[in-house]
Formats: sequence, C-alpha cells, structure tokens
Amino acid sequence: MTTEPRCRPIAPHLYQIVLPTPFPVGPVNVYLATGEPLTLVDTGPRTAETRAVLETALAGLGYTLADIRRIIVTHAHADHYGLAATIVREGGAEVWTHPRNRPVLADYRAERQRRLAFYDAVLTQAGVPPRLRQAIRRSSHRMAPFAQAVPVARTLEEGDEVVLAGRPWRVLFTPGHAGGLICLYEPEQALLLSNDHLLLKISSNPLVEPPPPGGGERRRALVEYIASLERTASLEVEVAWPGHGDPITDHRALIRQRLAFHEQRAGRLRTVLDAEGRTVYQIVQALFPRLDPLNTLLAVSEVIGHLEWLEVRGEVRRWREGEAVRWGAVHAPPTAPA
Repeated sequence: MTTEPRCRPIAPHLYQIVLPTPFPVGPVNVYLATGEPLTLVDTGPRTAETRAVLETALAGLGYTLADIRRIIVTHAHADHYGLAATIVREGGAEVWTHPRNRPVLADYRAERQRRLAFYDAVLTQAGVPPRLRQAIRRSSHRMAPFAQAVPVARTLEEGDEVVLAGRPWRVLFTPGHAGGLICLYEPEQALLLSNDHLLLKISSNPLVEPPPPGGGERRRALVEYIASLERTASLEVEVAWPGHGDPITDHRALIRQRLAFHEQRAGRLRTVLDAEGRTVYQIVQALFPRLDPLNTLLAVSEVIGHLEWLEVRGEVRRWREGEAVRWGAVHAPPTAPA
C-alpha cells in the first residue's frame, strides 16, 4: 500500500515532509528549505517507497531530486540519511554534517563491519549468550540495504551558521541519541529543528557507539544526552520540529519529563543490583523480559547508559569476571576485586 505524502509549510520557505520508513519508529520527518541553495535536512532511508513519496512531495512544490543542492544530515542513522547517496547521484548535491558522522557516511560498508564487531564485543561483555548474540547479528545485517556511502563536502561544528530559507540558523552540537547529532536553531523565530534529540512521544535512546576510528575513548551516551537536554532547556524555543512525530510547543516541560524518566529508570535499575553484582544482560532480563533480538540490543545499550550515568555519580561500580563485566551498587561492594 502506498503511503500518501504529507508536506506542510512550517515557516516562510520551510516545509516539513513526512516520509515512510520500514522501521518500528514509523515515519520520519525531513525538512525542505527553498531558495538558494535548495536544501534538504535529512533524507529518509534508502527504500523505493521513501524515494517515491519524497519525489511526489517535491513535485508538488515544483522541484525534483536533481534540484536539491545541499543535504544536511543531522545524524548518521539510516532513517535520517539513507537516501542521501541517491539524491547526490541525481544532481550532485553537497552533504554537510558533523565530523563525527563522516566515517559512517563516507565509508558505510567498512564502518558497518567495524560497528558490528564492536557491538559483538559489547554484547559479550554484557553477558549475552552466544546464540542470542548470533540472532542480534543477523538482525543487524538486515539493516544494511537502507543506506549507502556518500561523500561529505563540509563538516558542521557547534556555533556554525547555516543559511536556510533566507535566514541564519545556528548549529547546535547535541550528542546523546547519536554521537554526531546536531540540531539547527533559528533564534529570531525561536524555531528548533530537533530531529531525534527531542521527540514528543518517544524517549530517545542514547545509543552506545564505538570510539572514533583510530582510537580514543568510547563516549558515555546517556551522560552526553543529559548534558545536551539541560543545555537545550536554556534556549528560547517557540516550536521544536522533530525527526519523528508531532511538533513540540513546550520543550522545557518535555525535557523535565525526559530527565524524570531517566531518574526513574536509574532508580529502578538500582533496585536489581545486589552485593554480588549483575551483568548487563541479567539486568536487561530483570527489567525488560521477553525481548526480540534487535530490542535486546537496544535494551543493552540503554542499561549500559544508565549504569555509566550512575557510575559518574559514584553510585555503582564495575569489575571484570571472565569475558563479562559485572556491576554492583557502591554501598554493597562485590567480593571480587575491583
């Protein structure tokens, strides 16, 4: 069944286009800024249906894929950039994004292999059984067709200015849900393109990611996300236009809800920690029983995030036990050496 395109103006010369995805999250919102250069903020995934709906929406405004001169990728998840290579082939559009996203976009196949190996190591340390690790790997491989490598013409850093729809928009580096996630902010109209940083009805999962190519420390995703939320709360925002779902008209109230959610989840997690400690997978089983393989990976990522947040606060500690890592509450130290 063909999804009907939905395209609406949200500001002068700025349009939201809702595109279908094959993912559980549902449709993705992308944004078209008319004028010079014609700019698309995010693209949707690489599927025939997504492309057809995007082309229909563009045609309704008098454009084709080949007319797009610039693509701004907010973060390197397939539902947000997967169609970028197709659009670039049509008309030679430039891709702009944060430097942290370049490895994924520029060498998609090699970076996928590196990430699959990274997640296998994460799952092993989390205590996930080998058979379930294999099922998760198979689920991850099914994501491969939804994006392609695409060259990055320019990188965008915190504080950079980008002209969209005839107005200057400020780049905000807001890591958390993804390590290279950026938002775009227009202070005069108090508009925020928040993509997956702020979603009205979904709590963005700060995903565990590998360290940058060449070495360095792995980022603490939830710790970064909390800091990004607190920073965004300081902005004056009339409307935040997200990557999925409806617009946000009270971003501070939403951020308070998100912070409260993470405090509650961290509190619930603490209740399952004992003196002997638990692996991440044991915690996942206690908190989220009966998950399919892909959601098991997301749950492992979420639990790691909350444990690292509690670790920064001095409330939990970790230690190795064979291949696995165990976590315990600080007030109930483990018998094994730290």
